[in-house]
Amino acid sequence: MSIGGIYIGPRTLITFGAELVWLGASAVLLVVVNCGSLGEPLTLTAVLFQSTAVVVLYVAIFYVMDLYDSTLMGFTRVLLLNLAQATGILLVIIGVVTAGTHLLRLDPRLVLAHTLLTVIFVLAARYAVQHSAPSANSSALLGLVASDPLRLALNAENSRRDDLGLTFLWIGNSLEAAHTCLSRVTGFSSDVRRILVDADLLDDRFAVEFLALCRERGIHIEDARLFAERTYGKVSLGSHAISDFATSPIMSLSRMIRAARRWRDVLIACVALVLTLPVTVLTILAIKWDSSGAAFFTQVRVGENGRPFTMFKFRSMYEEKSAPDSASSWSTSDADPRVTRIGKVIRVLHLDELPQLINVIRGEMSLVGPRPFHPLQVADLAGTLPHFGLRHLVKPGITGWAQVRCDYAASVENRSEVFAHDLYYLKHASFLFDLQILLETVRVCVWRRGAR
Repeated sequence: MSIGGIYIGPRTLITFGAELVWLGASAVLLVVVNCGSLGEPLTLTAVLFQSTAVVVLYVAIFYVMDLYDSTLMGFTRVLLLNLAQATGILLVIIGVVTAGTHLLRLDPRLVLAHTLLTVIFVLAARYAVQHSAPSANSSALLGLVASDPLRLALNAENSRRDDLGLTFLWIGNSLEAAHTCLSRVTGFSSDVRRILVDADLLDDRFAVEFLALCRERGIHIEDARLFAERTYGKVSLGSHAISDFATSPIMSLSRMIRAARRWRDVLIACVALVLTLPVTVLTILAIKWDSSGAAFFTQVRVGENGRPFTMFKFRSMYEEKSAPDSASSWSTSDADPRVTRIGKVIRVLHLDELPQLINVIRGEMSLVGPRPFHPLQVADLAGTLPHFGLRHLVKPGITGWAQVRCDYAASVENRSEVFAHDLYYLKHASFLFDLQILLETVRVCVWRRGAR
């Protein structure tokens, strides 16, 4: 199963489901007992609101702290460390919200008791899953009927994502070969319950016989390319890409949805600017102290519908007298000699992106979207990647799906991977997916991995 662009294996799904049931039930009990201890009236609205807020906080913090990573489904030392950090952050947030607002009025003693019980449940649940029946822990065995190029591409992608626990069993490069294999191997269907098929092979005279045999054996058929797209979170570049976009939701967004996205961006950007004002002032002072020149850096980028705009950043490099004259010179690496001492720090902390909140308020950028490239880069990439202009169908974003999944420091060299993830976002853009990307961005910043 996949949510957004993240594949969820059986162990993760079982663990998350068990913990979600516990959090929901225990949060309701927490609110009910809390209302009784504080002598407050017990209403359905209060119970639903406060218990939902507690559950959302737990799930969001657990996700940010990597507790739903497939490698932490078992009982390990890393799990203990991450869980301890997550509960500490959770207690601080609930304490601040309870003290500073009236949204949550929870007795600190009850919150602490609930947190300790939750930690015990999480550890017990993951220990149980780790030592459960083999079916919960075994790799997912998937049959594969595909041409050699697609088979090699899937195997290469799967080798990079061995944490998913998927195993592809190649049955053949045609439906005739697959039908023969299924007919001869009697015990095949007991091991393989799903077969991924290259849709291009379905236009074959053996298609009816193959599908009939799969139905008889109780084998589910799935499009191999769509499975790969959903599992690995990126679109397969090729002739299918443009046809998929012709009927995608992004092509028919209503004015109401566009307005809602716009107001969401403006509201969050304004709040973020206020909350980060002390950090902004300190960053400006540090930049001015470290090297001569302006604290802000402006650069022309290509935005929605190919329109250029001026993007703001905190300056992280020494000022140059001459402008770069090649597409590659607009990309920088961690070891770039042009980066200042303070620049290295603010790049690691991603503080150089904060001024782009101004671009969001001005309507030139969104919080989430494809990263805007310089016109020189766009010209270079458009010449090598078919349909590159598709990524300009929406406003560029401060963060995005490709930013949290690819190395944008090498975006020119990594062009195909970045573009494939950008197209995936465009095809599946939604409020829920945007929220997932924002959480993923926090997770990337916390663990210092992913692209700038």
